[in-house]
Amino acid sequence: MSLFFALLACHTIEKIGADTAPAADMCGGEIYVPRAGYDTEAAVPADPHAATFGAAPEPFHAHLSWADDPSTTLAVLWRTDADTLATQVEYGIDTSYGGTANGASFFVGADGTNGRVHEAHLCDLTPGTTYHYRVGGEGHWSADKTFTTAPPPGTAAPFRFAISGDSRDNQETWGLILDAMETHAPDFYLFSGDAVDLGVNMTEWDAWFEAGEGHLDQRPILLAHGNHEFQVQNYYALIAQPGNEQWFSLDYADAHFVVLNDTVASAGDKELQAAWMETDLAATDAKWKFALHHMPAYSSCTTHGSNTDLQTLWSPIEEAGGVVVDFAGHNHNYERSYPLRDGAQTTAELGTTYVVAAGAGANLYGNDLSNPFTEVAEISHHYVIVDVADGTLTLTAYDLAGNVLDTFTTTR
Repeated sequence: MSLFFALLACHTIEKIGADTAPAADMCGGEIYVPRAGYDTEAAVPADPHAATFGAAPEPFHAHLSWADDPSTTLAVLWRTDADTLATQVEYGIDTSYGGTANGASFFVGADGTNGRVHEAHLCDLTPGTTYHYRVGGEGHWSADKTFTTAPPPGTAAPFRFAISGDSRDNQETWGLILDAMETHAPDFYLFSGDAVDLGVNMTEWDAWFEAGEGHLDQRPILLAHGNHEFQVQNYYALIAQPGNEQWFSLDYADAHFVVLNDTVASAGDKELQAAWMETDLAATDAKWKFALHHMPAYSSCTTHGSNTDLQTLWSPIEEAGGVVVDFAGHNHNYERSYPLRDGAQTTAELGTTYVVAAGAGANLYGNDLSNPFTEVAEISHHYVIVDVADGTLTLTAYDLAGNVLDTFTTTR
């Protein structure tokens, strides 16, 4: 690792003041400025909403995520010029809205060169409901947009999500991936890390969110931190996720998602996550359990291959805890393992299947198909659609031409 990248990796950012386990509730809590230092100083509150508009107050790059329960809350972020403090979301079941949420804002960097990031949290929403919304402030609203809340946790309602990762410096292909995923009308997106090539490069982030116009402002996305995000302020400023935003869990219908960070800066954080995940998985009775992180524990990629540390540290916990699919990126191809338990092939109902979904634009890598754990491997830009309905999970991988690369089905 070069000195430059080492210096980047030694900083981590915190928006909400947590240092280990996720916070219990941040929907109505204060929004903090993302900062370096992690647990070395008190968090600074972001600038509260005020009816102040700068020279370029029109909102852009609106996007959605969750910082709490997906059935009753939503996090909304967007950008403006540096001088605009107005941070409001109007929302309701039609375009008359009726609800208003005030948020807060902050700079990426100290001088406002990159404009201002605005963040607001919508609370007390109705599960399974489509809402209209717009962001900005009086006289400077965005166009009308929509989102749909999740079913109540524990509900055996059908749902669909899409996953991709590793767009890096090819945002044109990332846009095509989003267009293709949209044809399947997923309820939300997962992203397996490395959205950009260099986490401090706001030009790359601008292109990533520009490609997401019409997609990321309609459907929430959960991201795993990748090694090319480098734990810098930009990443944590531009997203809003539960807890410390590095490792957390949430429920969607009868599914439980665990998101982890395998590119941590602090020694011991992987072990800390292992202990946290073991407790977290034991505490849920969700039918479907998924894990999302960046570096794959099992991979036949000839560039990086398997992360044996994660095989030792995380895989036994996921497998014993009932994780049905572990999603990762990093190795720029598509791969699916046989269902595994303690490194040995087993049935899909008893094991964890490891999927590499890392074809959102970055240059593609080769595969070594001699590994006994790999069932399918394809060198292709691609995305994955996961359907859960009637006790059955169906995973389908597609290339950009719409060809099916792989299909996998299991029950619980």
